[in-house]
Amino acid sequence: KTEAALLPVLQGLSSGTEAGIRALYITPLRALNRDMIDRVQRLVSSTGLSAAVRHGDTPPSERRKQAAAPPDILITTPETLQAILPGKLMQRHLKSVKYVIIDEVHQLAADRRGIQLAVALERLRSVAGGFQRIGLSATVGHPGSIAALFGGENPLEILAAPLEKQYEYRVEWPRPIDKDFETARDFYITPEAAAGLSAIDDTLDESRSTLVFVNARPLAELLSSRLSMLRQDVAVHHGSLPREERERVEAGFKGGDIKGLVSTSTLELGIDIGTVDQVVQYNSPRQVTSLIQRVGRSGHKLDRTSRGLVLAVSSDDAIESLAAVQAARDQDLEPLHVHRLALDVLAHQIVGAALDQGGMASWSEILSTIRSSEPFRELEDVQANRVAEFMAHLGNSRQEGDKIRVTPKGRRYYFENLSTIRDERRYPVMDLTTQRQVGILGEEFMMIQAREGLHFIVRGRPWKMEKIGKDGMVYVTPVSDPNAIIPGWDGEMLPVPFGLAQRVGRIRKEIDARLDRESVANAVEHFEKAWPINKTGARRLVEEHANHRKSGAPVPTDNRIVVEAFDRFLIVHSSFGEVVNVTLGDLIEELLARKHLVRFWWTDPYRILYELVADTRELDVEALVDNLLRIDDETLEGGLQALLTDHLPLGYYMKGIAERFGAIRRGLTVGEGDLRSFEVRFANTPIHDEAVREALLLHADFARVREIVRKIQSGEIEVVIHRSEETPTPLGYPILRRYVEAPELFSPEAEREEILDRMRLHLSSEPVHLLCFECGHFHEEVRIGQMPDHPECANCKSRLLTVLGWAAWTVRDAYAKRMRKLDLTDEEKKLLTRSKQVADLVAVYGKRAVYANSVYGVGPTTASKILAKMQDTEKEFLNDLFEAKLKYVTTRPYWNEPQAKPKLY
Repeated sequence: KTEAALLPVLQGLSSGTEAGIRALYITPLRALNRDMIDRVQRLVSSTGLSAAVRHGDTPPSERRKQAAAPPDILITTPETLQAILPGKLMQRHLKSVKYVIIDEVHQLAADRRGIQLAVALERLRSVAGGFQRIGLSATVGHPGSIAALFGGENPLEILAAPLEKQYEYRVEWPRPIDKDFETARDFYITPEAAAGLSAIDDTLDESRSTLVFVNARPLAELLSSRLSMLRQDVAVHHGSLPREERERVEAGFKGGDIKGLVSTSTLELGIDIGTVDQVVQYNSPRQVTSLIQRVGRSGHKLDRTSRGLVLAVSSDDAIESLAAVQAARDQDLEPLHVHRLALDVLAHQIVGAALDQGGMASWSEILSTIRSSEPFRELEDVQANRVAEFMAHLGNSRQEGDKIRVTPKGRRYYFENLSTIRDERRYPVMDLTTQRQVGILGEEFMMIQAREGLHFIVRGRPWKMEKIGKDGMVYVTPVSDPNAIIPGWDGEMLPVPFGLAQRVGRIRKEIDARLDRESVANAVEHFEKAWPINKTGARRLVEEHANHRKSGAPVPTDNRIVVEAFDRFLIVHSSFGEVVNVTLGDLIEELLARKHLVRFWWTDPYRILYELVADTRELDVEALVDNLLRIDDETLEGGLQALLTDHLPLGYYMKGIAERFGAIRRGLTVGEGDLRSFEVRFANTPIHDEAVREALLLHADFARVREIVRKIQSGEIEVVIHRSEETPTPLGYPILRRYVEAPELFSPEAEREEILDRMRLHLSSEPVHLLCFECGHFHEEVRIGQMPDHPECANCKSRLLTVLGWAAWTVRDAYAKRMRKLDLTDEEKKLLTRSKQVADLVAVYGKRAVYANSVYGVGPTTASKILAKMQDTEKEFLNDLFEAKLKYVTTRPYWNEPQAKPKLY
């Protein structure tokens, strides 16, 4: 697509002789600029035309060179265009612009950068006159919106090239096997994650180069660090690594030294990393556009097939991935949310438009330029005047009759706020052993978790935090610690949109209908052929829905809400996606709070969970649901208004907006109290108005909630109530497992089977230390699963063996002291007595006693009671161990409170 745009432009430029910059090539990333300059220079090498790149990292010497002898083609970013537009000399060069190419146009259109660029193009038109605008993208769901956004007063013509490009998608949901439980123990990850790791390892063996995409930087660090324990030819790539490190990794992957590269969205776009044979998406991609963009990085030629494997780690993950693949095949992409009438962008562009004319311009001309852009076409005088007055109040401008004059403070404000991306302080990480920067840590992590001596992972490997410098530098040394923590970066996870969640609901409906008329086995056989998923994954999904139906509960679908009442919990099964469920959940919470019924609540894309103050068996759930979902318009609007005034964290949104207005310093570290104070400080200002606009566009969806409530009123959406008695339904359990303490207490029968199976494999692969109480021989790291039914001492053949846990070395040394008839401390006596009790059990019951004494919370007294029952089957034995563990987990917090009775909530 780059050549498709550039070749006609080069043809047009070759016939002209006008001096100055005649074409702008705008990309969203500096890294794309670096790639693009090489490609463009190859294309222009025989034409006599010149090309150069300019962005924030361009050295002053190169900038001076461009000012003295401007290139024919300038490759830049939206922010740099903002920076050069007001310059007198650069304006002279920009008068010659005849073409503007915007690459990866969908990436820019989705946020404030898009509308800032839309206005910048109109400011450029005021300088250069008319020019042709060309937008490029491989993944645009609604091209008409983007064509209007960047076309100004003349929307762009849409050219949808029907390419015979082949895409091959496959979803796998692997079930952990014995080796995965061993890997899980060794690598400190879940068995499901170990199964995914194994699948990635196999993929790397089968291909020459594999890109592994994840949805967030912490997961990229974790996955790459665990993969590097299996093999050395892997690396990690994300935005918090230094540019030099990212470029090193890109070169290593392109050159073949790195076979597997774990990346976030930083490699979604067209950065040149060479040939990619296969793309693996770990976890659901969460959005269809991301899936297509990522899979498209493999087979990056028209005659090659782009292959993508999506690895799911849960049922939600698997069904969501299937929905994303279906939507990708149908080219059903997410709608675009354009930031129309963003007041912080308006403020910045008012100052910019005045600077374009030397620092003072007529108010009517400024408004005319801004209104000629599509995002501000409906800008009203009252709104515009209010923003201009507020900027004057902040000292960034002055109104002089019909003119706006930019103050020196306003000039600084303009150039300090070229970027619309929210600032967060960054802390460079310096390796003391090499004096090289190895990473960057975020402000929140440094405020909450950072301390000297902490072990954490960055660049896919663990480091020890040696010193935190006053200059904000974090000094580290490498360590070996698989338990090192992963620094978190907030705000990275894409929300699952309404359309994708609805597809999940339709897949559930399809499974439900199939199970109405045929057996589980036949349904599995059908869906294995119909879906691009492995047989294990198809079976697990169908069986989960079959078990849900066995509980007597209806299956939630795209147009059926199931309200599940269980214990003290209310689970609203709603396939509406993240933003809609948060909004609907907030509305229901508001209505529950008015009745003093709710303690906490949580959401995911498919459910809303409420913990109530009373057991649902004591409540009239039917009447309650009527009051929560079957509500009239007055109650609905009153609830939504309460959300706007009392629930949405407007203070948090105001921080970034206030920075972009110049009302507070960018990157300012503020506490929770300061955020709350912003709501008072900026009330009745454009900052408050912009926070509300942003909240209603990105963080809440009032329109969709109104639509859902009205469809409930009309019967288009069915609401069904189900009471779960002993356990929650299989489709309700995932949100309990994620958010509720000790979720094993509520696990459904099907889940219990899986838990017991996981427990058996985990215990079997668990290495333990044994000590012989006859001769004192110490057996180091013996795997329980490899023991005979009646283990014996390797030295004296005695069966009087004790299982040693965390105090293994202390018990061994205490036993040696006792053998030498030395005095023991009270603690040592206590440990030896306990260990002898375990040894007596092993002598009688053999390997089962080793199993029992290796379960968390099961001591020799409890183990003795369980073993004495002489269970007929292993399942019964494991179930008794599991129940004992649960009892320990639920009662342990109250052991130090003699008056308190054990309770579950």
